[in-house]
Amino acid sequence: MHARRLILNNNAYSHVFFRCHNRQFFLKPKIIKQFFLLLLAKHKDKYGIKIYEFNILDNHVHLLIQSKSTAKLGDFMRVVNSQLARKINQHFNRDSQAIRERYKSPMVSNSDYLVKLMNYIWLNRYKVNKSVLPQMDPYCSLSWRLGNTHVNSLVSSKEDQDLLSSLLDPLEELPIERANQAEITKNFLLSLVGSALQQANSFVQKVFESYHTVGDTEAVKFRGEYLAAFNRQKRSFVFNS
Repeated sequence: MHARRLILNNNAYSHVFFRCHNRQFFLKPKIIKQFFLLLLAKHKDKYGIKIYEFNILDNHVHLLIQSKSTAKLGDFMRVVNSQLARKINQHFNRDSQAIRERYKSPMVSNSDYLVKLMNYIWLNRYKVNKSVLPQMDPYCSLSWRLGNTHVNSLVSSKEDQDLLSSLLDPLEELPIERANQAEITKNFLLSLVGSALQQANSFVQKVFESYHTVGDTEAVKFRGEYLAAFNRQKRSFVFNS
């Protein structure tokens, strides 16, 4: 592991991530996730931070950000994580370490890496729980980008809604050379849908190969119900470009 001063430059893009202490699920309550989003939005301008992508899971967080300097990033994360830890301890009625060690922040060195990192952040929860699609996850920035999550569904006060509305910075500022962001998002979602359908189709094929239906009414019933559900799921996956 290189020293932080060798990883980050001024105005660099970086992948910031950290975990809860002992990998505990302190971030699982919605109120904690919402509080963390508000912290990011509240302090980002003060420390010269731009936030382009995020994914808040139950025990860790991923961010794609740009910071004016290493020092500013350190100050930003120290304030955010200390306030987050206090909120966690208050919520769980505890008094102990909540965030595991220090955050990591490797620098994003080129546009190809940047695109892959965005996909990685979007897919992070989906890799664990394939029932949570990133384009519908309110705590994944992709859902915000596509308009499927609105800030008024997360927080009730007008002040907090205004604060969250400025959380994400424009994707047009990112130095992506290969394609524009709309195409990247579309192609990513199409590949995600294809992967999910391929897995489901593979499972259905195994079901057909492993069950003998002659005289087995339960097996026939199961296949019929599963295929009907699969077809409904397939239709719901259609991406409107």
